[in-house]
Amino acid sequence: MSKSEESKSKMPSSSEPRSTSRRDFIDWIIKGGLLTTFAGMLFPALAYLWPVTRRGPIHDMVEVGREDEIQVWGSKKVVLGGSAFLVVRTPTEYKAFSAVCTHLGCIVYWDSDKKLIICPCHAGLFDLDGRVVSGPPPRPLVSHLVSIVDGKIFVKP
Repeated sequence: MSKSEESKSKMPSSSEPRSTSRRDFIDWIIKGGLLTTFAGMLFPALAYLWPVTRRGPIHDMVEVGREDEIQVWGSKKVVLGGSAFLVVRTPTEYKAFSAVCTHLGCIVYWDSDKKLIICPCHAGLFDLDGRVVSGPPPRPLVSHLVSIVDGKIFVKP
């Protein structure tokens, strides 16, 4: 067998898949790492340079519904960021409280007939300001700021 025939037999044919050499593999890993590093540095820089948008007076608040969803002396329970809230509508305003009883953490509800917030676990009663009326709760319910903007109810968690 001549040298030219030997070299032809060692060359891969066009139908065989080309294997990646170690050098090519390491080259791809380095390029990927550099690209990831560059993107990781570019994103915070662009976020810093991007103009801050104006959010208005309710930038810390979360929308929980519309005014027409809650009847006068009615209520609505909402969950924001893993915490339960109770929004109560009176004839003059909206009030928001933590819906978690301060006794053992049960979820409270609004009784529109009695005009009280009631804990069903141990008969804890709270008034419309979240203060304890009777029962075992040691502290009043945590109240939250409520704003109405364009018919939407916003609560500050």
